[in-house]
Amino acid sequence: MRDCVVLCATVLTSSLGHETIVTDFTAFVLSRTNGDDTTPTARGAIVVSRKTVSRMSRYRRLLLALRASGVESIYSHQLARHAVVSAAQVRRDLMVIGYSGSPNKGYDVDACIDSIGSFLDGSARQEVALVGVGNLGRAVLAHFGEESPAVAIVAAFDVDPALTDTLVHGVRCFDAAGMESLVRDLGVEIAVLAVPGETAQDAGDALVRAGVKSIISFAPVPLHLPNEIFVEYMDITAALESAAYFARLGGREEPPANGDGDIEPMVRRLESLLARSNMKLEELARTIGAQIVSPGKPGGTSVAKIYAGDRVSDLLNEASDKTLLVSNLASVQMLRVAELMDVPGICFVNGVEPDAEMVQLARENDTLLMVSPQGVFETCGLIYQCLEAERN
Repeated sequence: MRDCVVLCATVLTSSLGHETIVTDFTAFVLSRTNGDDTTPTARGAIVVSRKTVSRMSRYRRLLLALRASGVESIYSHQLARHAVVSAAQVRRDLMVIGYSGSPNKGYDVDACIDSIGSFLDGSARQEVALVGVGNLGRAVLAHFGEESPAVAIVAAFDVDPALTDTLVHGVRCFDAAGMESLVRDLGVEIAVLAVPGETAQDAGDALVRAGVKSIISFAPVPLHLPNEIFVEYMDITAALESAAYFARLGGREEPPANGDGDIEPMVRRLESLLARSNMKLEELARTIGAQIVSPGKPGGTSVAKIYAGDRVSDLLNEASDKTLLVSNLASVQMLRVAELMDVPGICFVNGVEPDAEMVQLARENDTLLMVSPQGVFETCGLIYQCLEAERN
């Protein structure tokens, strides 16, 4: 059975944001093919998280642009600056694919591009069928026709009879009425749904009947599909409205006063404040009412990032030697992962205290351990208020 993907694209009045949409789609297709966790498959291939795949795709695009401008080698901190990640993150990502640079010359750009390509693209390209040859659909066809060696659109569908049996950017268009049967014949298991809200459910049902197992939906409505169907929502309207809202606030994001809500905006704001703060974790702990159970490095512990969560796979991707881990998972495993990633400080929440083995391990590694009586969200809120007060 061939690896295939269906892309259902709605007609938009302009190509606003299509570069971002297409980029995310490429990384998402690769991540759904390669898997979601950093583990070996039965075939021996390394499976990484979706975020890692997305960063790899970004590295390759940046390296291709740098090569075109004459750059032959690059250091991890230089690539990190272009990719807006840490140098440690770049090194960890490239270690996953078995590529390492030279201390004297950094990474060879050509070799790095080839290594990332071998990892992302695999031995078989992903075949894509596109439904909806409007403005966005045409932009997607043009983009994949020129940019992506891993994904190829092999068929397009549209309800406009004038497009039937025509070529758009080199791709044959078919009547949308035949989508279900052709998707089934191709063995498609992944679909991207970007049709208008009023037709999204019918399109999703048809894709499921055709054998699709995963759907990426750009439609601004929830889909009611069987529990075993994976659905990833990408709501452009909500994204634009969120951007407009925070633009009106001048970029300020105030955390909710209670424990409800999405923690990600607060974490991003916290990291912005941390980057401009001179406050050490020891002082921060005292200010928010957290108990320090294991001291950090002599001279104080500084951080510039926060990871709030319990997923070890995400921690492996996000953590660095400047990260404060906020978690309610007080386990030796979490300490071992923190040790591996050189995490300088951990804040356990809900009053959960680490046991003697964990404290001893933390002391051996000079990892600062503190315990907050509040939950994850409330603790991050207290840190936010502390840093905001310091700034003012």
